Amino acid sequence: MPLSDLQFFTPRLDAVAYCPSGDIPDDFSRRIADVLTPSVKQHLPPEVHAVVDTESAKYWLTETLSDATLVTFSERGTREFAGFILLYAISDTPERIALRLGYVVSEDFQGKGFASEIIEGLVAWCRASGCVSSLAGGAEKANAASLRVLEKNGFKMDIESGTDTVFLSLTF
Repeated sequence: MPLSDLQFFTPRLDAVAYCPSGDIPDDFSRRIADVLTPSVKQHLPPEVHAVVDTESAKYWLTETLSDATLVTFSERGTREFAGFILLYAISDTPERIALRLGYVVSEDFQGKGFASEIIEGLVAWCRASGCVSSLAGGAEKANAASLRVLEKNGFKMDIESGTDTVFLSLTF
């Protein structure tokens, strides 16, 4: 199953792979920029910090989508954009693929269990798909909430990297 077909649902969220045909629409870029507030970007990689408006979001998305699958998720009842997941294929065989993930939850949805719920849904999709061998992610040591989300969903800490980032993985 190609990642472009990825979609899953949780009790409160709908998730679907975003696969633009042609240019990325301004309204979509604006939603991404709106989610990437200074507070949300605090623990994200440096290249994400450059996203400050629609144009910079469009540039970042164009670069990112060249080697990642973007999965957007929204609240089921309101259809409000709640965040996104980035999935990178780090290795694959004809049968199975190993994925690295990064995720962002809008400030409005933080502290309400949405991060745990969307990662739980992704883990369930990976298991059910039969095509994913492992899922890996990382977070800064200072980002305890993100580390808890991954651990709560079965991720185990990999060997310490000696950096400020902790890497965790889950094998299926």
